[in-house]
Amino acid sequence: MDIKEYINSGVVEMYSLGNLTEPERTEFEQKLLLYPELGKELNKVQQALGGYANAHEINPRPSLRTEILKSTLNGKAVDNRKLANDVSEKNHSLTYKYLIAASLAALAISTFASWFFYSRWEDSEERFSQLLREKNQLAQNYNLVKDGFDKTVYDMLVIRDPQAQVINLYSKDSTQNYIARIYENIISKEIYIDVISLQEPLQDHEYQLWAIVAGIPVSAGLFDAHQFTGIQRMHEIENANSWVVTLEPKGGSMTPSLDRQVLVSDIK
Repeated sequence: MDIKEYINSGVVEMYSLGNLTEPERTEFEQKLLLYPELGKELNKVQQALGGYANAHEINPRPSLRTEILKSTLNGKAVDNRKLANDVSEKNHSLTYKYLIAASLAALAISTFASWFFYSRWEDSEERFSQLLREKNQLAQNYNLVKDGFDKTVYDMLVIRDPQAQVINLYSKDSTQNYIARIYENIISKEIYIDVISLQEPLQDHEYQLWAIVAGIPVSAGLFDAHQFTGIQRMHEIENANSWVVTLEPKGGSMTPSLDRQVLVSDIK
């Protein structure tokens, strides 16, 4: 039901006459805070009821004056001062009652308004937090995609460099199909390794690349065996005659474990 239908239902008149139940009165006062047009309609109805009361007020009958005078003459008239005090006390009592009622109404309205705006504020804060989490997640996803793209572009530049010499590494064990490639820049002497197929190393072990220079093995560093890591840069080596990959304890070795050779290259 929209607010116009609610007004046309007669609820404003029933509220003004005090004919609503407690839940209905509470609902009406809540809507009064939300819809200004409901407040305007309430003012109109109250003004109309006030005008109706003024138009139909009844003056006391003329004989009442005579009866009061007779009562006074017979000694039954009430003392004017006492009557004024009683009237004043009644007026004060009514005033206090109205003030208490108004205070309670204001308390109820302010309590509802506080609850209403606090719940709205909590909803807004939750929506803002959710949007912030989504924004951070999008930023993380973007950074991951960007890093992957940058790495792919970098790998392509290494592979397509006309100064890069490609050296293939094959399994030492002929029963295995392990393959890797070395890209050696003949100008800058930069060394890169690209793992094509290689099993994950044993626990607490790593793969280490060695360059054989004049018959002496020189470490070119440790590398990751995962084929999706991409091209990995190794230490710069000059005048390497061949290359060997061995399986070494985690952290690498000073000299290669020749009994654990995994990949070897052709001798230049």
